[in-house]
Amino acid sequence: MVVDSVEPKAWLVRGSKNSAFDQWMLSEGFTGIDFREMPDLSSVADLASMRDLVRGVMPQLKPGAVGNYAAQLFAFSTRIAVGDLVILPVRHSGKLAFGVVTGSYEYRAGEGTLNHVRSVDWQLTDVSRTAINQDLLYSLGAFSTVVQISRNDAAWRFWQVAKGAEADPGARGGKAPASVSTEAEAVDSDDAIAEEGFDILRYSKDRVLGRIRELFAGHRLSELVAALLEAEGMTCKVSPPGADGGIDIIAGSGVLGISAPTIIVQVKSQPSHVGSEVLDQLGGVVGQHQADHGLLVAMGGLTKPAKEKVAMQRLKVAVWDEEEVLKRIYKHYAVLPESITKAIPLTLAWVIDET
Repeated sequence: MVVDSVEPKAWLVRGSKNSAFDQWMLSEGFTGIDFREMPDLSSVADLASMRDLVRGVMPQLKPGAVGNYAAQLFAFSTRIAVGDLVILPVRHSGKLAFGVVTGSYEYRAGEGTLNHVRSVDWQLTDVSRTAINQDLLYSLGAFSTVVQISRNDAAWRFWQVAKGAEADPGARGGKAPASVSTEAEAVDSDDAIAEEGFDILRYSKDRVLGRIRELFAGHRLSELVAALLEAEGMTCKVSPPGADGGIDIIAGSGVLGISAPTIIVQVKSQPSHVGSEVLDQLGGVVGQHQADHGLLVAMGGLTKPAKEKVAMQRLKVAVWDEEEVLKRIYKHYAVLPESITKAIPLTLAWVIDET
């Protein structure tokens, strides 16, 4: 919902370090922040007053931290407008949720809730990260709880995805890179990253997924999936490019690769959700060939009806999304063929887990 002619803004709102609140926000229709020390912010009229309040409640903070916290709290309570877009990184799934702000700031007292909230109409709750280009994924890695994402035409691009675009269209031609006004006193994503760093673990995963999207689109993703299955002890036959009758890979055990369990695999590389009709087709092919199981690799995830169908067929059909593929690449990287490790060159490094 847009309340005037001003183009709505886009905000990253992380919610809480407690990932359980991600689902709470989605199910209750809120975006929220977990500044439990802070009282009701409704009466704070300006940023200077917010700084005074933060300084009084948390006197141990250094001046820079006072300004940073105050800017985030003031942005959440006042600067975020009805009609703006909020993006929530959903940690347990690795997906992104997009919602439109529908209400003013509220303070909710008590335990088991986020105390500072705004009502939100969650438009999409499981957007694949492969649908977003790397520059915006970098901005989404900011550790700050509330940041405005404005550069590189970010707001318009996120809105296109929220409205149903299969992929981030990139910045509009001739659109000047936006930056947050110094008058706005909002925390900008680039500034937040410079001050507090960003989620390097998530960003590294996003870089690998970006490489997969770039180099393993279409039929070549079947080759990657087959290599992962072979690393787990299966023997695979990959169908050639073109019409495949609903079979991208046949996998089996034993010397000949035809011993149980036998698996029929369909591979979908697009970032958009796969519907239940694909599962119906896979189930039919599994039955026709008397295979033991079906595996659907859907990098963009599933529609809600497809998820429900998988739940009913969970002993017969399995699904790998982008996060599952990534997990198995990490697990088996040392034994993957050179054609894959050259395309996805990884090195092991130890970093501090700031999450």
